Amino acid sequence: MPIDNNHTREKSELIYNMIKDGILKGKYLPGERLSEENLAKEYGVSRNTIRIVLARLEKDGLVMKTSSGKIVAFVDYDEAIQILEVREVLDGYLARLAAKRITDKQLEELERILNEMKRIIEAKEYHKYSQLNEVFHNIIYEASGNMVAVKLIKSLRLRMVRVQYLTSLLPGRSNKSIEEHERILNALRLHDEDEAERMARLHVASVREAIKNNVPLLNLKVKEENSLD
Repeated sequence: MPIDNNHTREKSELIYNMIKDGILKGKYLPGERLSEENLAKEYGVSRNTIRIVLARLEKDGLVMKTSSGKIVAFVDYDEAIQILEVREVLDGYLARLAAKRITDKQLEELERILNEMKRIIEAKEYHKYSQLNEVFHNIIYEASGNMVAVKLIKSLRLRMVRVQYLTSLLPGRSNKSIEEHERILNALRLHDEDEAERMARLHVASVREAIKNNVPLLNLKVKEENSLD
């Protein structure tokens, strides 16, 4: 009987998203060992599927390899700050390019997503907010037309997924982020390259400062998320 490769890929993607979500929400704690055998039983899939998923999560920076196997990676705020220093330059550059090249359709989509982000903030659905934030920035990246820079920045953002989510839980941070997104969008609407770059850089710098100034509180948020499991 032929193997349905599409079905296999879909199942792998589903399990990847479920385990990733479990890490972000604290179901799997930092330092916890991720047993291929136990996860295969939990999700009703083969160990090979789990092995592939864990390899992807390792690339994302959410899982790390140790002598005793794969574990949930610890939150590394120093690395996050360094990544954001690089991202500030790249985000600004891509926003500048996007201001010149963005289409009306892409602008409409950004506005739709931003409105949805506002609604989600009111509902305190921070995990969904974090996901939409990713979509918002991806549209800008795609509009830039520089796929080399886009590939680089997406790889950096993957290493920031958990920190980005935790940052959104800081008091007042999400509302401030919405204001920053609005300023970026306004600059893009005007096709103002200088302003788009400036607003994008300020946005990333704002995230970086929020992390620098709130590491103890971010660690508390990790514990709070874990206690909700």
